[in-house]
Amino acid sequence: MAARAIELCAAYCPEKTLNASQLRHLMESIAANALIGRDKSAVLVHIDSKLGKKDFRRIIIHELMHIFCAKLEMGAEHFIDVYGSGTTPEAGRDDKVYDGIIVAGYSVWSEFIAQYYAVRLIDQESIDFSRIAGFITRLFGDVSISNLEGSRGAFAMICAYWFNCADFYEAYAALREPGAFMHAEEPHGNDAQKALRGCIEYLHIQMAKDRPWEISVDFIFGLGFQFSMFRTANSFYIAG
Repeated sequence: MAARAIELCAAYCPEKTLNASQLRHLMESIAANALIGRDKSAVLVHIDSKLGKKDFRRIIIHELMHIFCAKLEMGAEHFIDVYGSGTTPEAGRDDKVYDGIIVAGYSVWSEFIAQYYAVRLIDQESIDFSRIAGFITRLFGDVSISNLEGSRGAFAMICAYWFNCADFYEAYAALREPGAFMHAEEPHGNDAQKALRGCIEYLHIQMAKDRPWEISVDFIFGLGFQFSMFRTANSFYIAG
């Protein structure tokens, strides 16, 4: 997959450079990847004969949604091309921290919005929060300051399924009840749940819009900040 990705990038998005980490993930763990060019784009897929039809469709829709959102998110520009990592390489530390928050916010957002629509369009049946509560609780354990890359993907997945629940508003309201998701008696439990509520409320405002895939740098920075607050608080909660 890594070799094929390099070929496709050369053909469709020659300005994109795959780093060592991205190539390693393509060889080891990624089932599919959208390569988004300014004119044409491509979806790279690893065909797994043991994968169920619904799972395969969900993967394909997820990657197509990456392309759809990238093409419409900021007019004629792709957000990450303008505000991506390294936009201020010669600037001071504060600017690099700003870049880092934006990259984190966009990573969470792009994975969340793609998976949200993949689940919504392919699964279609009504999902109660109680059905996925265990799945979400396990994913919370992957969101920590020691697992930056994994944290982004895990949190995006948590939100994608949460927002697809038929009883979303009930679970959303429960965030205001101490101990509903994080044990209130545990150290940092209330702080972690409060930070989680901030993330969900922030995303909810965006998803209530008619065209939620349209984003701004201020929105992405805000999401990156909210996510960083939760990741930090949740790390202390897990460690405690």
